[in-house]
Amino acid sequence: MGSRLRGAFAAAVAALGLIAGLGAAPALATEKAATGTAAWDASNCSGAPWLDRHKSPDERASLLLGQLTLDDKMLLLHAISDSTHARQVGPIPRLCVPALLLTNGSAGVSSGGVVQYPATALPAPIGAAAAWDPSIAARYGAVEGRETLDQGRNLLEGPDVNIARVPLNGRTFEAYGEDPYLAGQTAVGDIRGIQAQGAIAEVKHFAANNQETNRSTIDERIDPRTLHEIYLPAFQDAVRQGHAGSVMCAKNQVNDQYACENGGLLQQTLRQDWGFQGFVTSDFNSCHDTLDCVGAGMNIELPSATYYGDALKADVESGQVSMAAVDGLVYPVLRTMFQFGLFDRPATTEPINAAADGRVARDAAEAGTVLLKNAGGVLPLSSRSVHSVAVIGPGAGTAVTGGAGSPDVAPLYTVSPLTGIERRAGGSVKIHYAEGMPPVNLGPQPAVPSSALAPADGAAVSGLTAQYFPTSNLTGTPAATRDEPWIDTDYHAVAPVPGLPANGWSVRWTGTITAPVTGAYTFNLTSHGSAALYLDGAEVASGKGSFPSSTATATVDLVAGQPHSIRVDYQGTSTIELGWTAPDGAQDPQIAQAVAAAKSSDVAVVFVGEKESEGVDRTGLGLPGYQDQLVGAVAAANPRTVVVLNTGGPVLMPWLGRVAGVLEAWYPGEEDGNAIAAVLFGDSAPSGRLPITFPRSLADTPANTPAQYPGVGGVATYSEGVFVGYRHYDEAGIDPLFPFGYGLSYTTFKLSRLRVEDGGRSVGVDVTNTGRRAGSEVVQLYIGHPLDSAVPEPPNQLEGFAKVQLAPGQTKHVTLKLTPQSFAYWNTAANTWTVQPGTYTVRVGTSSRDLPLAAHIKIGG
Repeated sequence: MGSRLRGAFAAAVAALGLIAGLGAAPALATEKAATGTAAWDASNCSGAPWLDRHKSPDERASLLLGQLTLDDKMLLLHAISDSTHARQVGPIPRLCVPALLLTNGSAGVSSGGVVQYPATALPAPIGAAAAWDPSIAARYGAVEGRETLDQGRNLLEGPDVNIARVPLNGRTFEAYGEDPYLAGQTAVGDIRGIQAQGAIAEVKHFAANNQETNRSTIDERIDPRTLHEIYLPAFQDAVRQGHAGSVMCAKNQVNDQYACENGGLLQQTLRQDWGFQGFVTSDFNSCHDTLDCVGAGMNIELPSATYYGDALKADVESGQVSMAAVDGLVYPVLRTMFQFGLFDRPATTEPINAAADGRVARDAAEAGTVLLKNAGGVLPLSSRSVHSVAVIGPGAGTAVTGGAGSPDVAPLYTVSPLTGIERRAGGSVKIHYAEGMPPVNLGPQPAVPSSALAPADGAAVSGLTAQYFPTSNLTGTPAATRDEPWIDTDYHAVAPVPGLPANGWSVRWTGTITAPVTGAYTFNLTSHGSAALYLDGAEVASGKGSFPSSTATATVDLVAGQPHSIRVDYQGTSTIELGWTAPDGAQDPQIAQAVAAAKSSDVAVVFVGEKESEGVDRTGLGLPGYQDQLVGAVAAANPRTVVVLNTGGPVLMPWLGRVAGVLEAWYPGEEDGNAIAAVLFGDSAPSGRLPITFPRSLADTPANTPAQYPGVGGVATYSEGVFVGYRHYDEAGIDPLFPFGYGLSYTTFKLSRLRVEDGGRSVGVDVTNTGRRAGSEVVQLYIGHPLDSAVPEPPNQLEGFAKVQLAPGQTKHVTLKLTPQSFAYWNTAANTWTVQPGTYTVRVGTSSRDLPLAAHIKIGG
């Protein structure tokens, strides 16, 4: 329901006298089914005292709690799947209790990519963090909150604030990078934006969910200081400053206890130390024992009732769990639902304002794009000097909307880089497009190229003929038949098929395949669902993939130029990709096309990337497939080559010295093409800064031994301690490829006149735009602890930042606030934060490795 309609509904309820007085006897609704999304009918709720909106959420929750039976309480302690490919808790129509309606996040309202439930595909959260601007995060969150309600839901499972301890983590794209302060402030902006709309934000995954390998069992062994200084602060900010209504506990163990059964985390830290009054849900299947989860204070079990259904009821009836303990779990759920007005408005669906929310997606994508290299001023492109542009690469013809898994949003629309650049260039700039290679998805290699495929219907295009069936077994009349360039999940997300159910459909691709060179080809059939590959009528590979996907392989000898019939059957609703590992030379026709385009153009722009996913970590930092070779070949053909990276985290760049420009655009979302065109042509000056260090090699990263990652014997040892991210590189004296906080602009800046102000409670600095274009600089403040510190300390730690927009020649004074927390460390012996006396160094600059200004603050002594 739109905000105006929601307000009108509330006014109508009040006008009709539906809010009962204290002494009124409740006229309760007739009992309805306790499962499914029951309609919220205000006319049946007259007289219930807990519906009196003049009472506080605590009073209302207490009044309602007294009316609940044990069976009612059980309904509020676990989720069930509903008809919208999501989950719900409740409702209890007899007592006018609405359903708590959950949906995935954290890059928009996610249905796991199911095209029947589209929403605005925002940039990946790591791109939002790269903006270094909580106001951008707040606008981002406002879209999430509005669309959560527009989709008929009321809780968004996000943001994810876990720290990027290892860059191989498959969910690096879904969180905010390697620094707890930056992650925390970005999360606060996002949560405030979500909850200002009336939706509940659920910060996740509490705590230390820092790898996907063995994520459901791995025991993260973390000393108390490291836990409190690195892995908990962003959650603390989300709760104390953002006032998140809900927290999701993690799948992993923390110091030999599952996170959802860890009373030290949930009861002591979260509730007692931080004062959290909301509710805690489990991640999927993350409760392993009823009594342990109850004892730790986990409120709601997802996705079903394995431990918080009949098992919990039996424990209550046997006396192992007291009714008071059950009430203690239910009360925060009710209180939060009252706090966010869920009892006071119905959950309805409304059309999403695609244009307005798409504008936010574009602004966020532009703000998070990081300019890493700009040799010779190759950027921005100017129609006065650039008359032709080669647009090349696997990410050029298709928008990169996001990573896979829980945050996967089915976009309302997409704009590819090719389309965006063509629109922006207009008729004055000639565009030469070359695929170079197919898009990169979850498989070990990119999809089989369209140049090797011909559709069964005989159409004069490259690709295969796809038949989409509205059944799960490839039977009946196809809902649609069309030619597609390759077999790849992302194509289906951006070109959805109407008439298919959310679940229970299937697809068959048919045509011919012709090898470009003679040799052995290893086919990789990657899927989440049942898939089978047939060549010349014989099955050569098949499998039933588990989440997020698995790959079946088969090696076949093929002769150049000889066509073979091909068929791929798929029964599922998620990942499917057919790729191959080809002999040397097999990719030459595509690279040759890219080289020809580059040679005939003034500038070549190459789009490359990788696809991260929940459930699986990356195997290395290199770009998958033969993208490095593609970039190298294009750069050799045209020295004015610009590389655009669509990645969820750091990648290696063996071609860096041979290209003129590099932009990190992350996963830009549905406005991909418009956003990158604006940056390339200078309509939007790049202002993003890296929220994560880009290393020169995997061996340079902080957790680089098997014991540290992925762990030995089910244990990952955090022996690096607080030396995570840039702290590690600074302490070890390792030169990164690009440091944390780094980013260039189309103009230049100077920082000057650093001074300590307000008795050490703030630091001021002047920032001047010394160039000829308007632009934004991110002023970064780092604290260095006293040399005689009682504990080992990193050389510098981020404790403040501000983004400032300046016209050419303009100077602004920037003030960065400091608090006692800015100087504190976690005192393990005292089990509290401690500020030790001594002289602290305040350094200010534009990245963790560019801190030209310094001042000193003396504390105590």
